[in-house]
Formats: sequence, C-alpha cells, structure tokens
Amino acid sequence: MVSIAGDSMQGAGIFDGDLAIVDRALEAGHNDIMVALLNNEPICKRLCKRGTQMILLSENPKYPPRYVLEVDELSIWGVITSSVRSHG
Repeated sequence: MVSIAGDSMQGAGIFDGDLAIVDRALEAGHNDIMVALLNNEPICKRLCKRGTQMILLSENPKYPPRYVLEVDELSIWGVITSSVRSHG
C-alpha cells in the first residue's frame, strides 16, 4: 500500500490521502494506473504507451501530460488495483 499525495488522479477516483493497493507482480501496460519513481520522485499516473514513447497522464485537467525522455529515470513499482479512502 502507498499513501497518495496530491490531486492529479482525482478524475480516476484517487484522492489526496487515499491509500492505494499496488500489485508489484503486474507489469504496467498501456492505460494502467501505476506507481513509479520518476527521477527519484514518487508518482502515481496513468501510463500511455505509443510505440516506444511513454507518457504519464494525470486524471486532472490542471496537469499536462509528462513525456518520459531519454534522460529521465523511470522505475515502475507496480499497478494500482484498488484504493481506500478514510471518511473520518
């Protein structure tokens, strides 16, 4: 489980403070929501694959797509399968 910080995935129903269940056995594919390290910063984004190009998409129109460049280091931890929200 990982704790989500920020509002970039709210369109997918993942909100700031939610706990996300990450399956590290699954390989992230096109359109999966995943948790990764991008240049040593933890992120939660939707993965878009176009040929060899990888694009990290937010589910909030406030945030533009992030294209993964050759100089970037991307390490995918796993795929988010569920999330848990506290209402207390």
